[in-house]
Parts: sequence; C-alpha cells; structure tokens
Amino acid sequence: MQLLQWLSCLRAGNTPHAVFLVGPAGSGKKEYARQAAALYLLGQEDGEKLAECPFYQELPDYAIKTVRACCEELNRQVFARGRRCLVIPDAHRLTAQTQNALLKTLEEPPEDALLILTGNEQAVLPTIRSRCMLVRVGAEDREKVAARLTKQGVAPDRAKLAAALSDGVPSLAERYAGEAYMGFRAQALPVIEEALFGVTPFAKAAELLERREDGKKRVGKDALCDFMDMLLSLLRDALLQQLGAGDGRNLDALALQNRVAGHFTTAEIQGMIAGTLKQRRVLTEFGGAPGVTLDALLVSLRQRETE
Repeated sequence: MQLLQWLSCLRAGNTPHAVFLVGPAGSGKKEYARQAAALYLLGQEDGEKLAECPFYQELPDYAIKTVRACCEELNRQVFARGRRCLVIPDAHRLTAQTQNALLKTLEEPPEDALLILTGNEQAVLPTIRSRCMLVRVGAEDREKVAARLTKQGVAPDRAKLAAALSDGVPSLAERYAGEAYMGFRAQALPVIEEALFGVTPFAKAAELLERREDGKKRVGKDALCDFMDMLLSLLRDALLQQLGAGDGRNLDALALQNRVAGHFTTAEIQGMIAGTLKQRRVLTEFGGAPGVTLDALLVSLRQRETE
C-alpha cells in the first residue's frame, strides 16, 4: 500500500494493528510515522502534539529489555481503554533476538493499539515483515514504474524486474535497470548460489566485489552492501514461499529461490538472514573492514545460525 492510501484509511478509522513504513533513505519515514500516530491518537496530523499524549511511546533505544518494557506498557494501558500507539524507528537496528521478542505483541496485539515500524525491510526478519502491512513511502505501482522505464528505452523484461526489485520505488528502479547493476547482479547470483550450496567461494566473492581504492584493489563497501541486499532479498523470498505468501521480487532467480526453499528449513533460512543482518550492521554501523566482513558473512552462511 502507498502512503497516501494508508493515511486516507487512517482518517476513516480503518488501519491494521501493525504497519511498517519502508522506503529509501531521506524519504521522511519517521516523520510520517509520527504524523500517523498523532492522527490515530489525537485526530490531527501534528506530530509535535504527541509530547503531550500519555498514550504515545517511541522506542528510545534498541535494547531487548527496552522493547519488552514498551510492549508491556502497551498491554498495561488496555485497562485505561482508548487508543495507544508505539512507534519503532529504524526497526532494522533491532537484533534478531530483539525482533523475536517483538513477535508476540505483533501476533497478539492489544485492542485499539497501533504499532508503527520504520526502516529497511530487507534488514528485518521476514516473520516481522509478514505480520505488518507494508506502506511504501515514495513508491508507486510496479506496473507503472515498469511502463515508465520501458518508455525510457529499457527492455520490457528488465523494466519489470527492476520495478519488482525496487518494489515500485522509482529512483531505485532506475538504478536497478542500469547496465552496471544488472551486470553485477548477473555475476553475483551464481556466487550466492555457490555460497549456499557449494564450496565457500572466498576468492570468487572477493574478486567480484573488488574495487580500486587509493591505488589498491579492495573489497568495496557499496558492492558488498549490494551483494548482501541481493542475498537478503533472495532468502526473504524463499522464506515467504515456504510460508505460502507471494510478493516475490527476484523474478530472474526463481529457480534458485525454489532450490533454497526446498533445501533449507525455515529455521535455517531465518538463521542465514540473521547472520547476514549481523554482518551488514558490522559493516554499516560499526565501520567493519569490507574484506573481513565478507569472509565472516560467507562463514555465517555455513553455520546456519538460528539466533
């Protein structure tokens, strides 16, 4: 669902109990979450008024004890009746263990409670994502995005794939439709398959991701982020397939998706997602060395971690 559609439903008093606002960086997800919370609780779209509302919570940090405390408070407030709202900005910063602690509240929400998450959907567990209604900030209908790319001279099949990979975010779709990204993707998918099913391809992956920096060849941070996002997207689609859900993105990798879904258990796929998310945080939040992070990622795929 697109943002304006959801806000219109919210004004009419119709919204699911859990919503995940997703979109590119800088799209205003947090501000829209607060706007929606104010609309839900106060009947007006002024997020600044939430400071005066005792039934509004915004997660202050990402510790598991904080998440549990906020969920307990949400349940306690049921006795006071009336609406309550919990906003979790940048939900992708929650560890896998903390995300699992949030699951019970998402599965059995208190009456008249609204949970709004924001962040990178690829960096949360599919079990969290599947229990929320996705609201795309800055997104359009995939078919419209694909049609626009086609008018710009992109081949129809590539335009459809780029629109699916971007989930209708025009700026991402344009990037994904480009020769550089598609060429990289064509080389990356076989390496991902080998990492999942063959001998761990340390050398192949390093060679694929090498970029020249300061006169030397090193694993590039941006290339590694793209590689991990491709892996996360594929694992997510395979897990959704196991759960009987649709909404797949990887139209050019359906055979690999089927292989993953048929070979690994749900717990194993969740473990690989958790391991990949862990290494992505090391790289992007803690300044991990790309080469070391890549090796740790490839090792984690073999460990089948189930955090």
